[in-house]
Amino acid sequence: MINIILALILLQPIEVKEYNLANGLKVLIYEDHFAPVVSTQVHYRVGSYNESSGLTGISHLLEHMAFKGTKKHSAKEYNRIIEEAGGLENAFTSIHRTVFYAHLQSDRYELELELEADRMQNLLIPPDEFIPEKGVVMEERRLGENDPHRTLFEHLDLVSFSYHPYRNPIIGFMSDIERLTRDDVYNWYKKYYNPANAIIIIAGDVNPEEALKLVKKYYGKIKGRKEEDILFEEPPQEGEKRFELKKDIKTPALAIQYHAVGLNHEDMYAFDVISMILSFGTSSRFEKNLVREAGIATTINTYSSTLKHGGSFSILGIPQKGVDIQSLENEIYNEIEKLKNEPVADEELKKAKNQVLAQTIYRQDSAAGIGFALGWWEIEGGGWQNINRYPEEVQKLTKEDIIEVAQKYFRKDNRTVGYLLPKEEK
Repeated sequence: MINIILALILLQPIEVKEYNLANGLKVLIYEDHFAPVVSTQVHYRVGSYNESSGLTGISHLLEHMAFKGTKKHSAKEYNRIIEEAGGLENAFTSIHRTVFYAHLQSDRYELELELEADRMQNLLIPPDEFIPEKGVVMEERRLGENDPHRTLFEHLDLVSFSYHPYRNPIIGFMSDIERLTRDDVYNWYKKYYNPANAIIIIAGDVNPEEALKLVKKYYGKIKGRKEEDILFEEPPQEGEKRFELKKDIKTPALAIQYHAVGLNHEDMYAFDVISMILSFGTSSRFEKNLVREAGIATTINTYSSTLKHGGSFSILGIPQKGVDIQSLENEIYNEIEKLKNEPVADEELKKAKNQVLAQTIYRQDSAAGIGFALGWWEIEGGGWQNINRYPEEVQKLTKEDIIEVAQKYFRKDNRTVGYLLPKEEK
């Protein structure tokens, strides 16, 4: 296991050149000459958070349609150009971002800058491509509905968040996807895809001054118009919420979710460490006490989700055959009560910090990984510079911090509980 001193040596401050164009485009350049590769990324400030009722899934559908051609390039030409240049390309949609990227040799990354500038201005979203591609997304939605644990967590968010957009799935609800029109998607594109609502990240074997010249060449004359996020605040939960979800399954499952904090909150670091204490590795508390020793669960995992405007801490437990799901739930609470009332052992806290820092290193083990992390922190975490604060804040955590955060958030009135159960035979 990597120790804290080694982790901090490896996690040296990331140096980034930041530039801002007159049209509102922010450019972040991370210079790394370890390999002759450059990751070029365009991060748009739009995702499921921005979608109102009736429009859920529109950001993800637009991401799909963004590969269906522009005035200059046909639907398949973008992929062909990148592949012939020996590159890898893709895109993804998340809660607060839509990201397009390509990894190319350092003498060819200008190709991606040119192609993304074209995509930013000239998408066609052709009507004859729209219906088939919407069908692809609807099939993706159907496949997700066949995954019982994914469906359980979707319901968990829906019940836990009564008002906040974090209750909406990124892929959208099927009824909304069905209703979305080509014009809906095109108008969404014109609203959000522009320089003032985007960040360009260039990471790898580049000269920052030369890279900036290329960005100005392709993006400098595009007009920008930033769309400000509407700030939604979930009302405080004032009582436990519970639900049952019945599917064609043989093994039940339990999901518990507590409201937590966002990326800009001082308590976020403790949640990441608590997640490690409870469920990471064979010596974690859930694994050691409930899976291996008590034998009442086949697996118990925790998920700390810290986002721009809030977050959650979730637990998924699957009971052993013959074990009552209520018994598993009670034993999970017993472990949480210990965390709330008994100081963590020195070695246990040290190990959990090591694990958090090691995961951070693994996520940043390439220029591309650092680029994605920079975009996440810049758009969701109050600025890319906070990427360098994270290891220090984790290292500063004390036993008292763990108890304080556990007591503050792991309360019955702050939790939502869902049971995934087999359908009853008729």
